[in-house]
Amino acid sequence: MQPFSRSIFDLFDGKKRYVVPLFQRQYVWNLEDQWEPLWEDIRRKHQDQVKQRVGPPHFLGAMVIDQKKVFGNQVPTHLVIDGQQRLTTFQIFLAAFRDRCAEMDLATYRDECDRYLVNTGIMANAEEERYKVWPSNFDRDQLKGIIDSKSRGEVERRFPPIRRKWARKPDPRPNMIECYLYFHDQIGEHLETEHLDIKLEQRVAKLFETLQGSLKVVTIELEGNDDPQVIFETLNARGAPLQASDLLRNFIFWRATQRNENQEKLYQTYWLPFDEQFWREEEKQGRLLRPRLDLFMQHYLAFRRQEDINIGHLFAEYKQWITVSQPFSSVEEELQELVQHRGFFRKLVDPEHGSSLGRLANTLKIFDTRTIYPLLLGILDRGLPDQILNELWEDLGSYIVRRAVCGFTAKGYNLIFVSILAKLPKDLTRSNFRAILHEMQGESRVWPRDEDFREAWLEMPSYDNMLAARIQLILREIEDHLRKPKSEVIDIKSDLTIEHVLPQGWIENWPLPNTHPGVPFFSRINGNADPADIKESARRDKLMHSFGNLTLVTQPLNSALQNAPYQDKRPAILENSALALNRYFQNLDSWDEVSILKRGAELFEAAKTIWPFGN
Repeated sequence: MQPFSRSIFDLFDGKKRYVVPLFQRQYVWNLEDQWEPLWEDIRRKHQDQVKQRVGPPHFLGAMVIDQKKVFGNQVPTHLVIDGQQRLTTFQIFLAAFRDRCAEMDLATYRDECDRYLVNTGIMANAEEERYKVWPSNFDRDQLKGIIDSKSRGEVERRFPPIRRKWARKPDPRPNMIECYLYFHDQIGEHLETEHLDIKLEQRVAKLFETLQGSLKVVTIELEGNDDPQVIFETLNARGAPLQASDLLRNFIFWRATQRNENQEKLYQTYWLPFDEQFWREEEKQGRLLRPRLDLFMQHYLAFRRQEDINIGHLFAEYKQWITVSQPFSSVEEELQELVQHRGFFRKLVDPEHGSSLGRLANTLKIFDTRTIYPLLLGILDRGLPDQILNELWEDLGSYIVRRAVCGFTAKGYNLIFVSILAKLPKDLTRSNFRAILHEMQGESRVWPRDEDFREAWLEMPSYDNMLAARIQLILREIEDHLRKPKSEVIDIKSDLTIEHVLPQGWIENWPLPNTHPGVPFFSRINGNADPADIKESARRDKLMHSFGNLTLVTQPLNSALQNAPYQDKRPAILENSALALNRYFQNLDSWDEVSILKRGAELFEAAKTIWPFGN
């Protein structure tokens, strides 16, 4: 490797081009983390130039490039191994500077800037080779549009804001366009409002001098024996940190190059959808947020290796698997399988509403049980009939919900689900799948039987033991079940909250039924509490948080009911709620511990049907 110190202008001087490999990530620099700091560096050095303060050059980071062989009239070309974000931003800055010079009728400086943006003269393929920087496919039209427009107005015309229906303001333009608009604004404001003691043309000249001498980058140019892939993996970029999926993409397509597989075709055919916004959006897994693509690759690798994969070691684990196990005969075969499982994974994170898999996916999200994904990918990979799949989804949902209601831990689910994956028989059916679930024993693994599920359902203070969102999901599922098959199909769109029929603040308005009927407990609690009262109160507090005492109402109704006695709550619920859950109270004149247990038992009959155990 040979390092060189170069100015921004030196990078682009003469006939040359920098090609960003198509498999590198798209342009991700942003205002707060990169554009503003870069502009502050340029602005500060420009001030030093104007005030003739002599100082050392300011370094803006490093780039790694590799000379590519060219033939005939092809423009000398470098592959950008690292630093494409920085290199692209410099081009956008120069385009914004050029267009500002044009607006100020400074044609000399406008033309000088243009010289560093496009190549001229004889070229083998002028359509591509005229551009100094040739980005990856996703960003190519943006950068070409910025350079070819030659004015802010034309850039805005080519890339108009998109306003979605009912949106209060338009969506941001593509990232490169926002970068151009930012620098165009900053350059204009700076030149028009600062250093007014010298002429405008002198201010522009000093900015040119700043770019020529005061701002530097280090280019590391590879030599014959240097391995570009190893260097790429070990570099710590100054800009936006690389995700594991960025490293994996580079690793996959670099191997395609080494095998003489057509990486352009492979990218367009298989990888391009991975560069959509959907895969960059983050999902919560445990305590951390991760891009969906990183999560997909983690769970896919766990499925293929049938072992738990730490996402922090994802790249190293995937690379070792490919290198040591050699599971594919070609990169194309590897990408074909990734595409297949990409579709499976999308069904899990963007589920179809109303489907059996969609219902399970929603349960997994609410119960934060995404460590089951490798098992689901393994099942989907079997190509089973829908009937069998729906049965398996029902049993897995039952396993998760029953364990949660019984208060069993979710720790170790990652290992449990991978162990199930390893045991799946070739001819997978509901019967032999249930056999695998049944054989798991011990509180950390067991699938609770009906008697254990019923005891927890009736007696445990589930509201205290489970997150409210999980209680809501369970009650909504029961609501849907109670409406079928004779009721109308209704999609509940209201935001519902959990209501305690016997309120949490029951002491003042709800007398204990057996010890001192009609006398509020709080009036006897100070110094004269009957031991029977204390025992009855403790039992009431426990049952109060059980499913038999819980229902769903809207937030305004919840706020209105508060700690009111049953005689006031019942008519308010019946008048304002159309839920099947609340029809139960129509013919019930009183509410006590016996009522809670009775309703709990009736709800349990629905629950054990929705989340069956299976013999």
